Amino acid sequence: MKFSRDDRKQSLDINITPLIDVVFLLLIFFMVSTSFIVSSSIDVDLPKAKGDPVEVKKNIRISINSEGGIHVNGVLYADDKVAGILDSLKNESPEATVVIEADKAATHGKVVFVMDAARKTGFAKFAIAVDEE
Repeated sequence: MKFSRDDRKQSLDINITPLIDVVFLLLIFFMVSTSFIVSSSIDVDLPKAKGDPVEVKKNIRISINSEGGIHVNGVLYADDKVAGILDSLKNESPEATVVIEADKAATHGKVVFVMDAARKTGFAKFAIAVDEE
């Protein structure tokens, strides 16, 4: 097969319109899907602090409200049941991070109780949730 010199002089055009369409559709998808993410429904007034955001892959949310109620992943538990629930969650996801969301009015003793219960069940990673200043 012989190619003439005119064939080599033809320019190649790359059409990027389909690529732009796909990127635009992905952008719309992520914008819509993030609007369905529901934050904690427990009313907790977090203290304010500055710090670097920490990304956690798997976490267990423990919320302590102003009255001292302990919510593990959104479910209210009595103080004597918290260790058992954390133990079962440790078996399900051993590398999870415990995120403690304590109200400003919550007592220091209640926060220490939760941290101690999580430590005794084998959790090693902790984070304290705060509102960004």
